[in-house]
Amino acid sequence: MPAISTAPETTYPTASLAPTLGLWRDSHVLERTWRAPLLVGRGDLLAAQELEVRAALDHDGRAVLSIVGPRGSGTSSIAECAVATFSERFFGRRAPLVLRVDTTQCRTPGLLVKALFHQVDPAIQLGGASTEFLSMLLLRRLRTLARPAVVWLDQVHSTGELGRVAWALARPQEVLPEGTDGLPPLLLVASGSREVIPEAADTVRVAVPPLQGADLLEALRARAALAFQTPPLPEVLRAWADLTVASGWGLAIMGDLLAEAGARAEARGSFRVELQDVALPSSLPRHGQDAEGFGQTILEVLRTATGSLTAGELRRRVTEACASSGMRAPTQARLWRHVVGLERKGVLHRDLRMGGAGGTQALIWLAEKVSRELPSPPREA
Repeated sequence: MPAISTAPETTYPTASLAPTLGLWRDSHVLERTWRAPLLVGRGDLLAAQELEVRAALDHDGRAVLSIVGPRGSGTSSIAECAVATFSERFFGRRAPLVLRVDTTQCRTPGLLVKALFHQVDPAIQLGGASTEFLSMLLLRRLRTLARPAVVWLDQVHSTGELGRVAWALARPQEVLPEGTDGLPPLLLVASGSREVIPEAADTVRVAVPPLQGADLLEALRARAALAFQTPPLPEVLRAWADLTVASGWGLAIMGDLLAEAGARAEARGSFRVELQDVALPSSLPRHGQDAEGFGQTILEVLRTATGSLTAGELRRRVTEACASSGMRAPTQARLWRHVVGLERKGVLHRDLRMGGAGGTQALIWLAEKVSRELPSPPREA
């Protein structure tokens, strides 16, 4: 795994428009296990924390790195680069033992520590033991291996009791009655939307903002350039970006979105993905925050507007768009909740104009960093 790059520009493969080349360049880059060679818009997130992690490891041989961001913001990709980069820089020729666990597959702390242990000793039987006892056995086993270790707890979205395991790994002196002499260096990395040990003051924290605007479009363009022979048009990229934001999935569905569009293009016999192929895969239900798809409809309405819209005009157009697509129109309160949610994600702006002949009005328009058609949003009276 290469180190995180901060290069401002990256050249991706392009392709001829000749249909004889077919639709796909490499569909494997759309698999969920694939990681981007470059993290678009994320190159400097870890730079400031590297010295802190190094200082903690040098002090007592242990460090905790917590990478937290909203679902789909790319915390797993950043964590994977951190594990690879820090392993090389901090441990050098002493290749560390890397233990990674998807915490969503471990319902209890006992299952979590067993999943870690089985990566060291697959045949060991650990039934009936407490979490604390299993954590002690794991630490002792790491000591006998005499190798630096990186424990990566991925997909931390609901901490619950899983923090008991993380705490034991971060505070081995509280678990090992014989003390920590001889324990090799240990780096604990946690990634997801929740902190695994929120109360730990000495945790090195990395806050990951949602990928937005030009960075989001570039990440989609780069992935599509690797997957398809013919690059999709800008309007297709914008439609994908709208879906990732409005659906609440973020980067987590990028591969699925592109694969769905490719499958639809293939079904049409096309050698290029078009706007009509963009849709949320049926295997990925919408999150509760946008269960009925209003978010995407709002973005589509704002994108087709020639300028900013008042709240009343936005509601009228959204109602018409819902009626034409067979959707139930949102109530005023529900529409406003979606508008506020999209504003928090940075994809639209609101401006409240006080007084005047028409009274107080809220003007709404797409943010410039998402829609380049509106570099300076015009205002409608």
